[in-house]
This record gives sequence, C-alpha cells and structure tokens, in this order.
Amino acid sequence: MNIAIIPARAKSKRIKDKNIVNFLGRPIIHWSILKAKKSKIFSNIIVTTDSKRISRIAKMSGAETPFLRPKNISDGKTGILKVVKHSIKFLEKKKINFKYVCCLFPTAPFINKKILKTALLKLKKEKLDFVFGAIQKDSSLLRSFYSKGDKLKMTNSYFYNYESQKLPKIFVDSGQFYWGTKSAWKNKKKIFCNNSGFIELNKDTYIDINSKKDLKKAIKVAKKNFKKLFKVD
Repeated sequence: MNIAIIPARAKSKRIKDKNIVNFLGRPIIHWSILKAKKSKIFSNIIVTTDSKRISRIAKMSGAETPFLRPKNISDGKTGILKVVKHSIKFLEKKKINFKYVCCLFPTAPFINKKILKTALLKLKKEKLDFVFGAIQKDSSLLRSFYSKGDKLKMTNSYFYNYESQKLPKIFVDSGQFYWGTKSAWKNKKKIFCNNSGFIELNKDTYIDINSKKDLKKAIKVAKKNFKKLFKVD
C-alpha cells in the first residue's frame, strides 16, 4: 500500500498563505490533492498541517487531516524528514499498513499520474531509499563563486580547469515530491544519499514555487497549457 503525505504549514515568509494561495480559482493545495486522488495509487492522502483553515480546505478537496501538526515541528527550520516521520508514526498507531510513502508538496499543481508511477516504479525496481523529481541546470554553475568579505571563493574548485564541453550535467531538486520507503523515512538522516535516485522533469513546467515571481510564472504556464497539464484520468 502507498500513502501520500502533503505537508502544508500555515506560515510562509515569501508568499502569504503560500500553500492555499489562489491558483486558477482554487487553493493551490487543491490541485496536488486532486492529482493524488486521480492517480489511484494511494490508499490514503494525508495533509499534515498546523492550521485549522488549511485542514478544512484539504478535507473539502478530498484529503484526510486526522491530526493537527504540533507547533514544534511546524516552523521554517524543521526538516521534511521530521514532518513525514511524525505522520508515519501517527498512521502506524492507527494500524494502517503501508510500505511506500510519497511526500507530495502542496505547491505541485502540475504533477501527474505518469510521473508519480514512474518514480514509484524506479524506487521499487532499483531498491532505492528515495526517488524525487529533478530539473537540469546550466553546467557552468559548477564554476560558480561567492563573495566572502573582500575575497572571492569558488563553490567547487575541482571544476576550475575543466573544459566547458566536458563539464558533467547538473540537476537540482524540482520541489515537487519525494517517494521513499517507510523504512527510509523513519531511519535515514538525509533524502539525498547514495541510495537515492531521480527522474528528470521539464524545467519549464515543473516550477519550484518559492517566490511571487515563481508563482506568476507557474500561473502563466498553467493558463497556457490548462487542458494538457490538468487533464486527469
């Protein structure tokens, strides 16, 4: 059995009410819940939140909110591992059996059944701990630098003398979902580990919404490709 856990705390710094912000006439979390439901691969879809308002919206969208998340794991510093682990322990006490857990973000309106199933298959077939979506970035970033006081320091000096065409491809987390085994969620200290894998997503569509600029871009993409991106089967 598979469980979807959607983390949606109340406070957000850069976008007010980020997890329930209006997205095509609905709270953005509605779309993540809808896609999870229509995928038909989850026995339970749980929203973990510290907000009664978000809880009500989640229930109206078809998710379960069997508890309010404790305040001590509802701040911006608490990692996702701790949040998901709390939900898993709650479900285990309720005697709910499951082996795989997908942490699906409330700001992932473009996710679809094919991606979720492909990632789950990779997790199972390759016996990985975690699988997530990633997008490709410009390899020149391997030669990036930062300023520390009045000195410049390379982010990674290893690639300083590499020829541009020989730089390896680089990827970053797409901020859409993390599939993992229940055991890995409970016992691992990092999602990005030697036994993690990823599937590549389209960088122009799967936007990690962290700023108002990101949100505007996502809404523009959604309006332009509504029929394609929001077709649910």
